[in-house]
Amino acid sequence: MHSSQRHKLSLIHPLVDHLLQQQDIGEWRTALVQSGVMTREEVIALDSNALQAAYKTLVTMKLLHQDADNILNEIERHQVSWKLDMGEDYRQGAICY
Repeated sequence: MHSSQRHKLSLIHPLVDHLLQQQDIGEWRTALVQSGVMTREEVIALDSNALQAAYKTLVTMKLLHQDADNILNEIERHQVSWKLDMGEDYRQGAICY
């Protein structure tokens, strides 16, 4: 995997996790049908775990084909935040700053 792909994934994963936490099952179904991935009947037949997995895959794949600026715009639009795990040296520097 290229470093640019890893960089994108480091942006995509928090965004997708945030979208999944919203648990908007109606939106998930609509997105899957509108994208042509599944028919309405197929989406309705999915249990919640399968629906979540399908939506997660759909959104991840869509975002992988976007550039980093578009992904960052989506992160900002959805007001996504995540915890940074910094080493002790960096943490002390940040506190002093």
